[in-house]
Amino acid sequence: MKQYCRSRRHTLSGKLIILFVAMAIILAVVVGSIIAWSFRTHFEENIRPHLMQYMEYIRADIGSPPSLKNAQALANKLAIEIHYFSAHHQWATHDRALNFDDLDFYRQYKQGNAEYGFGHGYDREFLIARYSDYTLAFSIPRKNKNILRKVVPVLVILLVLIILYYATRRLFAPIDDIKEGIGRIGRGELSYRLNIKRSDELGELGSSINTMADDIENMLEAKRQLLLAISHELRSPLTRAKVAVALLDDAQHRDEIQQDLDEMETLIEELLESERLSTRHRVLNMSTTVLQSLIQQVLTEHFPQNGFTIVMPQQDIVLELDQARIKLLLKNILENAMTHNPQQAKPPVLQVERQEHSVNIVVSDHGAGIEQQHLPHLAEPFYRTDKSRQRKTGGYGLGLYLSRVIAEAHGGELSITSQLGVGTVVRVSLEQTTQNSGCP
Repeated sequence: MKQYCRSRRHTLSGKLIILFVAMAIILAVVVGSIIAWSFRTHFEENIRPHLMQYMEYIRADIGSPPSLKNAQALANKLAIEIHYFSAHHQWATHDRALNFDDLDFYRQYKQGNAEYGFGHGYDREFLIARYSDYTLAFSIPRKNKNILRKVVPVLVILLVLIILYYATRRLFAPIDDIKEGIGRIGRGELSYRLNIKRSDELGELGSSINTMADDIENMLEAKRQLLLAISHELRSPLTRAKVAVALLDDAQHRDEIQQDLDEMETLIEELLESERLSTRHRVLNMSTTVLQSLIQQVLTEHFPQNGFTIVMPQQDIVLELDQARIKLLLKNILENAMTHNPQQAKPPVLQVERQEHSVNIVVSDHGAGIEQQHLPHLAEPFYRTDKSRQRKTGGYGLGLYLSRVIAEAHGGELSITSQLGVGTVVRVSLEQTTQNSGCP
């Protein structure tokens, strides 16, 4: 319940309710202060003179000096109690002992030759009139406190707030639909459309979002078709060139041309794959995979003759992965380590580290290392530390970029550290969302 209230407080409707309540409280305080000031002014200017005149009428009816008999008749007629105090005598129309010290006076003032005071005590309201030689006290019963008088206004206020809350929620209900729709469209569900049948600004916003989704869907489809067309148009001449090269008699030139064609084909594949994965609308073919087995497949397929120092846990690490893309990631970072590892140095190290919520794939070489100013840019497309871009110093600069994109598409990250004269470390961190099998 507490979490629900906290979440509602940050919604637009919740903020409006808080604003309305705050304004209602401020309005009540201001209006109450004005009414209290007006009543006080009205009492001083209009009621008090009439009340004093009324007191003089009662005093005249009692007589001078005051008569108990006249006071008793007046008390019975007006349903009041009258108390008389003087230096030598005191009496009351009712059998009730009165002590002025027990009264709580909330207003006192002087008029003419008398002092007046309003107070309450003994469950009665009192008006005290002190003259030079005697004092008169008049009292009437205080009205019984009725709890409904306090409960009913509170219930009415709560009812109004509830009605106001649901009216506001209904007014801004399309915002939740818009939020959900934008989230689904942003996750790649470009066919999703909002169904807001309103003619106000929120309805217009929903229609604008649907129009935007149509435009984005058409634009991405056109882009996809263009990529497919480019892929087809580039692969066809490459295939023909490979066939022609195979017919050459000069083995040396044939091998060199073949290598160039292979690199061009790899570049085209990496460009297309990078484009597919660099948008939020990528689609991954996820499947439950044992990471150690997948790594072993990559080593067997691409590095059968090249040794790596392998450090992996014996317990199976089971992840949800796009196997083809993770294979490509592994192939790229392993080739990178093999390229920069000197022949006379120790073999590169491939290590798998299992953390509490992630799995790290760490590939280390023992090469010359990379200067620190290059490290933040190594995973950028077409970035090369060697500005001459010689083949022996690396590829086209897409391998690490594509590897980073694949890792991020899986909710992970790729980081690179290096030390001159020691070597370079590429670390890929993948989320571990599936429980490992086996015993710890």
